[in-house]
Amino acid sequence: MKTIFALTFFFIVNSSLTFSQISKKRVYEISVIEQPQKVELIEYENGQFEGNVITKITKGKYRSGWLNRSWRNLWNIERKNIIDKNSIEKNVVKKLMTELKESGIESIKDCSEDEECNDQRFLDSGIVLFKVKTIEFEIVGGFEEIYPLNKDNKEEIKLRIKAQNLITILYENIDLKQRYSDLFKRLPRGYYHYYQSSGHLIVTIKNRKRKK
Repeated sequence: MKTIFALTFFFIVNSSLTFSQISKKRVYEISVIEQPQKVELIEYENGQFEGNVITKITKGKYRSGWLNRSWRNLWNIERKNIIDKNSIEKNVVKKLMTELKESGIESIKDCSEDEECNDQRFLDSGIVLFKVKTIEFEIVGGFEEIYPLNKDNKEEIKLRIKAQNLITILYENIDLKQRYSDLFKRLPRGYYHYYQSSGHLIVTIKNRKRKK
């Protein structure tokens, strides 16, 4: 019996280690403007898929005054950063990665690399980032004020149209606002804050205790 148990345990551990060592074939990361979220999509060499919605916020109110800084330094109080990883169903990840690739995410350029796109300016705007890493190459494309397509916000610049199509595919497959709302159902009551993607604005949220 002990021998069987030992062999079973060895097989489970060995299988786990083998899977953890499987190389990533493709990784897509897409950040959004509305919430402090990014979506991570992974395809492994063995054909498996994995994905997460990653949300980063900080517990407590943001206070920048010298008195608050002195108090925190005196008592060695550190802000508590919270990084929440909420998994995405594998079939959704596979569908998303297929659609994003077909729509050109692996050839996306940064807005600054395109003259027409770079000429368009925004004031203190939020930024969407597309990060692609494969075995052969790695690229990053950043765009100010890109939102999912609707009847009132269709982009006109070719490269921005491409970026808008990509972010629209993301929103059509994942309800990011609902996942953001669900996060606060799991967190204790109190205040939380985060920097918007532009870095110029700090958003503070009061998480109220919900009735059971």
